[in-house]
Amino acid sequence: MPGAIPEPAFCEDAMSRLSGFSLASVIFVFLLLAGSLTGCGGGSSSTAPPPVGPFSNATFSGTYAIAFSGTNTGGFFSLIGSLQANGSGQVTGGLVDVNTATGVFTSQSVTGTYTVRSNGQALALLTTPAGNFNIDFVMISAQRALVIRFDNTATASGSIDRQDSTAFTTATLQGGLAFNVAGIDASGLAMASAGAFTANSAGVITTGVQDFNDNGTINANLALSGSYALGAASGRGSLALSTTLGTLNFVFYIVDAGHLKIMETDTVPVLAGDAFRQPAALTNASLSGPQAFTLGGAQGNFPFVAGGVFSADGAGNITAGVEDFNSGGSATRNLPLTGTYAIAASGRGTLTLNTGTGLTNFVIYPSTGGLQMLETDVTTVSSGAALNQQAGVFSAASLTGAFGWNQTGVSAAGEVDQNLQLTLDGTGLLNGSLDVNNAGLLSTGLAAAGTYTLTANGHGTMVVRSSVGTQSFVIYAVSNSRVLFIDIDANLIGVGLMEHQ
Repeated sequence: MPGAIPEPAFCEDAMSRLSGFSLASVIFVFLLLAGSLTGCGGGSSSTAPPPVGPFSNATFSGTYAIAFSGTNTGGFFSLIGSLQANGSGQVTGGLVDVNTATGVFTSQSVTGTYTVRSNGQALALLTTPAGNFNIDFVMISAQRALVIRFDNTATASGSIDRQDSTAFTTATLQGGLAFNVAGIDASGLAMASAGAFTANSAGVITTGVQDFNDNGTINANLALSGSYALGAASGRGSLALSTTLGTLNFVFYIVDAGHLKIMETDTVPVLAGDAFRQPAALTNASLSGPQAFTLGGAQGNFPFVAGGVFSADGAGNITAGVEDFNSGGSATRNLPLTGTYAIAASGRGTLTLNTGTGLTNFVIYPSTGGLQMLETDVTTVSSGAALNQQAGVFSAASLTGAFGWNQTGVSAAGEVDQNLQLTLDGTGLLNGSLDVNNAGLLSTGLAAAGTYTLTANGHGTMVVRSSVGTQSFVIYAVSNSRVLFIDIDANLIGVGLMEHQ
C-alpha cells in the first residue's frame, strides 16, 4: 500500500552510493519532462487535504499520445503509444510499444481504467499483452498531463498529449523535423543523439544530419537518410534513420502536425524522445532574445543536470546569462554565462557556453519545441532544450494559481519520479499534494508546502517540504504558465517542469 517514504533512503552519502549505479539509471528524458526528490529531515507525515479543483474523469476524454521512460528491474525501460479514454474512467482501446530488457513489444493492444481527482491528480491501470502498467498523472488540461510510472518494480516519467487526428497523414512527415533522443547504448551506458531531416510525401527521408554522444564518444554531423511509413490508426508509424554508423529503427506517434513522440525499437541501443517541426530558412536570427533551458544526463559515473537563462542577440552571441549545475550531488550555483553560436541553413548549429570555469559545447537544432541541445564534450553526456521566455520582467507574482509538476531524478535508492499538484500564492508561498515513486516505493497524497523566489530574468529558487524531507530547486521561468527546474540537493539529482493548470 502507498505510504510515506522513509527518510534514510535519501540521507546516505550520495557521492559514494550513486557512483555504483548503472548509467542506465541516470539518463533523463526531458521535453518535457522530469523531476526529482531530495532532502533530509524537516518533513511531517501528514497527508494533503481533500482535493479541490475543476477536474474529473470527464476531463480525460479523447485520443492521447503517451510516452514515458525510466528504469525497471532489467535496466532502461521505455513505453510509447496512443490511448482512447472515454471520459467515464475507461481506456477503451489504443496501441502501445514497449522496449525493455526482456524484449521489444510492438503494436500491443491496450485497455484500462482510470480515476481523476478534482485537483487533476489521477491513477490509471493500462492492460496490454506485454504486461500491466500502473501510472500516476496530473492533468494540466483536457489536452495534456504529466505522468510517472507507478509500479513497485519500475519507475519512469513522461507526458500524455491529446492527439490531433487530422494530422494522421503522410503530409505531417513532409518537410523538416528536428529530433532529440536519449537512452542507453549496447553496453548500457549513457547515449544521446539529435538531428534533423527532410522527408517527402512518399515515405523517403531525402536529406538530413545526425549527431551522437555515446558515453563521451562523439560522432558529429553525419549525413542522414532513411524512410518512414504511417499506419492506418492511432497516428502510429515507423521510421528508419541511417548514417555511416548503421540504421536505427523507431516507432512514432503523431501528436499534431508539429510534434511526434518517438522510441527506438531495436534491442540496443534504446533511445526515446521527441521530434518537432523545424522552421524554414534558418539563420543565426532564429535564436534571439531571452531563453530558459535545462539539461540532464551523466558526467562520468555520476548523474548530471544543468539549467540556466541566457540572452541571444540574433547575430551569434550569447550576451548575458546565468547557469547552475548538479553533478553527482555537488551543486554549483549562479555562474555568469556568455557564449557564441552559429546556425546553418541546414537546420543544424553549434553553441559554446562560457561560465568562466570552462567551455561547454553543443550541437543545436531550432524547432517549434524549442532549441534542441546535445552536448558534444567527451566528459559529459547531456541533452535538453532551451525555450523562448516571454517578454517582460518576472517576479514571484508572475507565478500564481494551480500548477501540475513533474520531476525525474536519481537518489541513493535508485530512480525517483514525482508528480505534484501545487498552488502558488504570488507572494512566495506554495502548498500541494505529492505523489512519489522512489525506486518502487510508492507514496500518494503527501502534504507539501514551501517557498519560492523569482528574479527579473526568470531565475529563482523553490523549496518543497513534505514527509520525504526538504527538496531544494533552482527554477527557470519560461512564462507565467511554464517553469523548468533542476534539483540542487546532495542526495537527489533531478530535472523537471511545472505547468499552469
